[in-house]
Amino acid sequence: MELNELIVKIEDSLNTDSHLELDKEIYKFINKENVDDLFSKLSNKIKLMYLPHHEIDFFEWLKDNDLKIWEDLWKTDDLNERPYLVSFSFLPLLIKEKERGFPICDLRDNDNYYFTEKQMVDAESKTIIEAAKQRFIDREKMEISHLLALEISTGGIDIWHFAFKYKVEINEVKKAVKMLVDDNALVHLTDAEHLAALMEF
Repeated sequence: MELNELIVKIEDSLNTDSHLELDKEIYKFINKENVDDLFSKLSNKIKLMYLPHHEIDFFEWLKDNDLKIWEDLWKTDDLNERPYLVSFSFLPLLIKEKERGFPICDLRDNDNYYFTEKQMVDAESKTIIEAAKQRFIDREKMEISHLLALEISTGGIDIWHFAFKYKVEINEVKKAVKMLVDDNALVHLTDAEHLAALMEF
């Protein structure tokens, strides 16, 4: 599908509040190569969008597996208000970082567990990452802490998306975080204000 045709289809998807809700078929044509052009041509017309279906699936999983985190993000007093409405500015991030998804990094009532490469302590983390890479190459079983360190080294990720991606228990990922922190390989910033300085979207 050509860019102009895709733009027309996206504009046709706007509801009466100018909120964008795209079906799965349209998302098949949005990719890393065209998303920046799409965003630049549509950002003056679209302010808010509903999360893509795959990301809504994740948040429904989160609701079942860590309700207090889901409520911190989406709970409102308006029972008629649909969740999962975010700024259109997140579209490039959601396409380019599909497996990392909508970042959980702004929790107010709970500790944040979002990590970037900037939170990794150079000497210790390099040792862990190199060991993880070697285990991956040798097809050996990897500890959750090694896998998490490897993921963080390639881009920011929160523990809930990590747990969903690798089908592991959230508490096991928290233990892995503690292990990396205790080994002086990772700095855990729990407050949203402290994390904000590291964010690059």
